[in-house]
Amino acid sequence: MASINIGETLRKARIDKKISLDELQQRTKIQKRYLLAIEENDFHELPSDYYLRTFIRQYADEVNVDGNHLIDVLDGKDRPLPTYPELQTVDELRKNKHAENPTRARFRATLPMVVLGLVALAIISVVGYMTWLDHQETAIIPENSSVQVERSENTSSQAEKVSSSQPKPTVESSKPPEKPKMALAMENNTVNAATMKVDHAEKPLKLTFTGKERVWIGVQVNGALIYQYTLQPGESQTTELPADTAQALITIGMAKYADIKVNDQGLDFQPGDSLLKKDITLNIAYAA
Repeated sequence: MASINIGETLRKARIDKKISLDELQQRTKIQKRYLLAIEENDFHELPSDYYLRTFIRQYADEVNVDGNHLIDVLDGKDRPLPTYPELQTVDELRKNKHAENPTRARFRATLPMVVLGLVALAIISVVGYMTWLDHQETAIIPENSSVQVERSENTSSQAEKVSSSQPKPTVESSKPPEKPKMALAMENNTVNAATMKVDHAEKPLKLTFTGKERVWIGVQVNGALIYQYTLQPGESQTTELPADTAQALITIGMAKYADIKVNDQGLDFQPGDSLLKKDITLNIAYAA
């Protein structure tokens, strides 16, 4: 048995706000007979389960009622309270610390001394090796060394003159190849569904929705609803797809009442003047 009466809850909230059914019809764009059916809990009068859930949420938004809670009541679900793991007390943490293996504790205590000893041994070895090298070097300079130095200086100066007179090869700068731009292409289209290809997409893939009128939108990945929102006229909302998503399904409650951008590039899903729901499937290939 449901915890609350969905229709009665919405009707009471509407009356409390002094909103007539005609006025509610103008605000939500939902036909009056469907609004009456919801208030009387005649849910079978709605065209489909999708429209039932969408209309309940739209009705609830207008009268400041939690639409998601009403949908949970419709599905017969209760929201469980969150559970949190018990935190360890300070006494337990101290017991865990003192229960450490005594052998490991002794090893940790002596480790700094062992490291210092190894460092000191390395320093002594380096100093001894450098001292031995100093004794091996000779301080005797041959008598003709001055002549050899002069000749080497003359030879190096001539080589510099020759090298400076020769033209230096020019190095051509190579520009990195430009990345291909993202491309959107229609693969299949009907009044209620469209399939579109997204090539060379940059990660993460960002979807931006703008409402022309009040309209519900939803995004599904692998059959799971990852985003939903009811746009007001002129309102924009943005969401990102999970990393490496290869296919996404976008649902527009009334096709012509929303615009879509993919990574700031307009998505022409050809809504026409349709007031029906439209599903847009995106097949995504990312840039290398």
